[in-house]
Amino acid sequence: MLSPASLGADDGMNHRLVRRLLAVGLRLLAATIGYDTAAAAASPAAPAFEEYSCSLPKSAGVAARLRCGTVRVPRDYAHPDSGTFRLAVVIAKSIKQPVLPDPVIYINGGPGEPLTVYTAYQARNPYAAQRDLILVDQRGTGRSEPDLCRDLNRRLLDESIAFRADRTHNAEPLRATYMSCHDEALKRGIDLANFGTRTTAEDINQVRQALGVTRWNVYGASYGTTVAMTLLALYPDTLRSVVLDSVYPPDPMPPPSSIIGAVRAAFFDACAQNRGCAAATPDLAGIYQDTLRLLAQTPLTIAVPPQMQMPDDQVRITAPLFEAVVSRMLYYPTYYPKLPAFIRQIHNRETQGLTPLLVAMKSAASTQDLGVAAAVECRDRPRYRDLLAPDAATLDRQILYVVCPDWGKLGPPPLIPQATSVPTLVLGGQFDPVAGPALGRDVTERIGSPARWVEFTGIGHGVRRFSACAARITFNFIDNPDETPDAACAGRTPAIFAAKAQTR
Repeated sequence: MLSPASLGADDGMNHRLVRRLLAVGLRLLAATIGYDTAAAAASPAAPAFEEYSCSLPKSAGVAARLRCGTVRVPRDYAHPDSGTFRLAVVIAKSIKQPVLPDPVIYINGGPGEPLTVYTAYQARNPYAAQRDLILVDQRGTGRSEPDLCRDLNRRLLDESIAFRADRTHNAEPLRATYMSCHDEALKRGIDLANFGTRTTAEDINQVRQALGVTRWNVYGASYGTTVAMTLLALYPDTLRSVVLDSVYPPDPMPPPSSIIGAVRAAFFDACAQNRGCAAATPDLAGIYQDTLRLLAQTPLTIAVPPQMQMPDDQVRITAPLFEAVVSRMLYYPTYYPKLPAFIRQIHNRETQGLTPLLVAMKSAASTQDLGVAAAVECRDRPRYRDLLAPDAATLDRQILYVVCPDWGKLGPPPLIPQATSVPTLVLGGQFDPVAGPALGRDVTERIGSPARWVEFTGIGHGVRRFSACAARITFNFIDNPDETPDAACAGRTPAIFAAKAQTR
């Protein structure tokens, strides 16, 4: 042991011993620092935007404004060390400069629909002045990981059509294909519990952090409103404004047959009130019901081109498939001029000119990843665990009722924010077959005083896309969210029944 006397007796030895002690101390400190550094390296890294060169379709003219990249997000937020998925992210820089600090993120519908593939269209149709636009392929869609079971997607779509065309309501072939998707995902190490709206909302918030955004303006459309509302409930301080276009609220919801029935009746009434439509198709509501009766007795077979990849190049129009097609046509105002004529033609068993309509509708439906849609909906929607009544309406016989009970456990539910202070604009269409105006108004009331409801006459699902009035209201709202929007144009009835489409 060293005593003070010995240290004082030999200064040279004292200095050497002090240096040794300091060296030992530094080594111990370095070891401690090294341990902490290793621990930090093992913990999840902060989210970052990893940029790469853009290669997007139809982007000529906007390419110079685009930044493309990925953001890695935890596979499982409850276990951050479980690995990551890469999400595809595109930033469309604003044409107008200087850019304001709070960008817009557009959250699209589905679930299961890609987004970044449509960047060129989105970049040419700005949501707000002087604000960048952020687009994200949600988990499992488009260019984002994981690839759940996209090789089965066409089979799922084809068998969905066959399910609607089967008068016996035999769901087993379609259910078996869904479960093949389920089993394939599990074999590849994909935990299907890592889907659902809560997870999507966390993913979106990770993207915000990776891009260094403090606050942004959120625009959600269709299923995107489910994500936007959940974001607003979980992270209100990160949102400057919110637009909910064609809400798709969490459960409980009325059965689809009641929502679709109400908007279909409103559409038929609009036809009856229009001179041209009423003259070309008197009593459209009666013709529709009679068509259901006739198809229940004898389905109508329509020849289709090989590109549709249907058995024997035919589509068998049964009463359930007819109802599904009419419901789908109510989504989009571009179909409104054709809808009365379509109903009349099927009633009269006339097939001329119907094939292009069916081709277009199947092509549009093929963009959705049905496996991802099931993964999200089975986590989100308790109703798909309920037993359907034997006499359930055709439109209520959705395949997920026989898929979700075996798919996996329910996840934490999507949220509707309450008592928020974030300005929120809720847009709804008169003929929206997903939620209808009634549910849009209900969501607005539940959000509270910062939320404003605007209903658009003669519009279906996806209001901004089909209404210049809605685009203008949205543009002004994001610019000045604390001001009451001038929505006078929303009540003006558009010319939804073209005279040319009504000729016999």
